[in-house]
Amino acid sequence: MRSLASVHLPRPTVPHIPQILRLAIVAVAVGIILDTVWPQQLFFMTIRTGLGPVLTLIGVLLAIAVIGPALLRREAKSRRASARHADERAKQWQERAHAQEQAHTRFMRELEHELKNPLQAIKTAFAQLEEKDSVSDSTQTARSQVERLRILSSGLRQLANVTPAGLYREPVDLDELVQEAVDLACVATPGLSNRVNLVPQRIPWLPQPVHADRELLSLAIYNLIDNALKYSPPEREVEVRLREDGTTATIEVADAGRGIDPEDLPHVVEELYRGGRTDGVDGSGLGLALANRVAIAHGGELRLRSRPDEGTVATLRLPLT
Repeated sequence: MRSLASVHLPRPTVPHIPQILRLAIVAVAVGIILDTVWPQQLFFMTIRTGLGPVLTLIGVLLAIAVIGPALLRREAKSRRASARHADERAKQWQERAHAQEQAHTRFMRELEHELKNPLQAIKTAFAQLEEKDSVSDSTQTARSQVERLRILSSGLRQLANVTPAGLYREPVDLDELVQEAVDLACVATPGLSNRVNLVPQRIPWLPQPVHADRELLSLAIYNLIDNALKYSPPEREVEVRLREDGTTATIEVADAGRGIDPEDLPHVVEELYRGGRTDGVDGSGLGLALANRVAIAHGGELRLRSRPDEGTVATLRLPLT
């Protein structure tokens, strides 16, 4: 059994104090003591400007010289740690958002694949039924609903394929592309050629080209024009404006239609979302979602401004080449 004398207890750790800081503390202490008990005499007056204040000042300056840089290093270390933590959090959120986007895209592709074959079979069955018997109202209604589901399925496939990596980029003349989209929208619904008023930039120059996927961009603009025509009265015009400011091309589609309720406005670019003012109008809830996704894939944005019963302005902004 070991004796108590042989047992070595650990010494308490004492924080390391730099030698210069110790010297500064001693100088301040000695200076204060000297200034208190040994004031300097000048003839018949007592003044406190002797060795004590000088030592005190030297000690204070030494302490500042040691403590100041230490505090600065500590603050810099804390800021670097905070920056690393923020970067790690941002990276985690980015990875999570990317994983969610991939899962969402995969889900839409799988849904479109699952819908495609049954819809085709039902469509074929309706065609065979029409060859044998006369088409009843219920059969015609069912067939129209199948066609609606087919369009929805096609829209889901288009959405799933809109990614920055999947774009086929080429120089695109916006003036020509917007005119084609207007023509397509008017051809799709006869009698609308007088309703769409195209206002392209002409002075002092035409808009510069954009480096974009021509087919997807055309589809996005067509959807904006089609929406404006569907949700505004037949007697009211739809105005399509095109301009650029040297860095950004802007395409605006404005209508004087039903408008969008404020509570629906943040959600109308979501897939399959339809607001409260869409009653009686056929639609899938994918048009604005597709236009928004095309804008983001090209490094741009889609903004919507609307007032109920007054109209809506859809603004598509794209970076120039």
